[in-house]
Amino acid sequence: MKEITDYSFKRIFKQSIIYGLALGFFLEMVNILDYTVGFQEQSQIVNNIKYLLRILGLLICIIIFRKKSNGYLLFETAFIFSLFTFVFAIFTCDTMVCITFNIYPELLHNKIEIMKTTLQNAGTYSRLIELSANYTILEKNPYYVIFSFLIWVLFVGPLISFIFALMMKKEN
Repeated sequence: MKEITDYSFKRIFKQSIIYGLALGFFLEMVNILDYTVGFQEQSQIVNNIKYLLRILGLLICIIIFRKKSNGYLLFETAFIFSLFTFVFAIFTCDTMVCITFNIYPELLHNKIEIMKTTLQNAGTYSRLIELSANYTILEKNPYYVIFSFLIWVLFVGPLISFIFALMMKKEN
């Protein structure tokens, strides 16, 4: 097993699973809170906050991981940990979204109604509102969830992981 600083790949992988699952579970709880409470007037702000929470949650995980390694972290270690944590967090959150919407379809209907109300208040055309609603229904389709997951993991994850690895690296 290749050693990366004082962490083996196996240990980094196990830590990223733990942090990723915890972060993904937290993000899904935020989603459920959003769909049940229904922040209608601030829906775009809430969506932006949810994306920001994904990024900040990952950054917090890397900071905690760096503290556990006595404050030193090589670029490679930070990148691998960040990428795997991101993958497991997005996988957990997306899977839970799909399961939640299939078990409790009323949450999906709440989300669609909130979105429709927000778009109508913004003066959006009715055809665009219907297209947006149809697009939102895809979130309960497992194939769409897999596609969305792959887009996040293949494009967004490596970019964010690279940036965070540059920020968090601290060598002896």
